Amino acid sequence: MAKLFSYDNPIWRFMGRAADVFFLTMLWAACSLPVITIGASTTALYYVSLKMVRNREGYLLQSFWKAFKENFAQSTAMWLILLVIGCFLGFDLYFLYGQEGTAAVFLFWLLLVLSVLYLFMAVLLFPLAARLDAGGKKLFLLTFMVSIKNFSWVMLMLVTTVCLLAVGLFVFWPVLLVGAGAAAYAHCLILEWVIFPKYGWNEARTEQGAAL
Repeated sequence: MAKLFSYDNPIWRFMGRAADVFFLTMLWAACSLPVITIGASTTALYYVSLKMVRNREGYLLQSFWKAFKENFAQSTAMWLILLVIGCFLGFDLYFLYGQEGTAAVFLFWLLLVLSVLYLFMAVLLFPLAARLDAGGKKLFLLTFMVSIKNFSWVMLMLVTTVCLLAVGLFVFWPVLLVGAGAAAYAHCLILEWVIFPKYGWNEARTEQGAAL
């Protein structure tokens, strides 16, 4: 009976982790409300999630707020760049959709491919910002290179995000209450155990990362 209520019991550990994911999602949502702060809150989300994967998160609120403040300026700038590029791609795809003519069809498919690369970078940029001590330009370059060299794993990260969002929107809305935290945690499992070890990025705030 004692083992049933022990914290080492897998059921209790799962419930504890689920509670952490819920709390982390609420923190991310609250800090993302001004929209302009989404970049900083997403970097903080991944900063804590990377620690959670290794059971080193400590106090979630303190860790999240520390990462939010330290990465605010750089992550906000990167988010605004991504937002502008995303709006440009989205508007052009919408405009070209259904257009006739060889040039229009070619541009549509070209922009569609670029949009996929854009989504890959959007998925990977903020986790790298949380782990690496590098400038914005360096992070964009590293994100592009890592996403290309780890295409299948980054695709899995993207699919995980889309599936959680789809389930939350169209099947079972309470999933949205843990969606951001669950997606980040799933991504960090891949990053921490598969991708980061390839480049020696296992320790927190690795300075500028290893050469690719």
